[in-house]
Amino acid sequence: MALSMFLRSPAFTSRFQQQCMRLATQSHSHSSTPTIVPLKNIVTLDAKKSTPILNSVRAFRTSVVRSALHDEKPHDHAKLWVVEKATAAILVPLIPLALVLPNKLFDSVLAILITAHSFWGLEAIAVDYVRASVVGPVLPKVAIGLVYLISIATLGGLFYVIFHDVGIGGSVRQLWSVKSQKQV
Repeated sequence: MALSMFLRSPAFTSRFQQQCMRLATQSHSHSSTPTIVPLKNIVTLDAKKSTPILNSVRAFRTSVVRSALHDEKPHDHAKLWVVEKATAAILVPLIPLALVLPNKLFDSVLAILITAHSFWGLEAIAVDYVRASVVGPVLPKVAIGLVYLISIATLGGLFYVIFHDVGIGGSVRQLWSVKSQKQV
């Protein structure tokens, strides 16, 4: 951050631009003394006359470049991050509450939040580890499709247990009450 602020300072920018312009224009002038050409004139030079130094100066950015080529609006991952953390925070008191007071409302909310929480985790794994640059363009789409399929199956299975069986809280209570068949 300090380097970025230093590079943006007026004193550095003017000296830096002068040096870059001097280096960039040396190959264009045939005289022994280099001339300083204004930046707007250098930017309009055609591709034949540009030098690698000039191209690197043009490519240097200290902030995010907004691309006008894509009509997509940028994704706001900060809001999704807040929702993910809120979901995880709500799960902390909801899990014991659903076990102590088993009913369809708590079980339904618990099923939705558990499925959403696991979907985001599995999606992050698929996006991070199944990259198109490593495994090709098809496998990442298959991985994301499997994440959706697993999430839909999980939510469907949990809703089946909630509405056609004893529910999530009741199922956990039954698992805890199972005793060993072998009596010592």
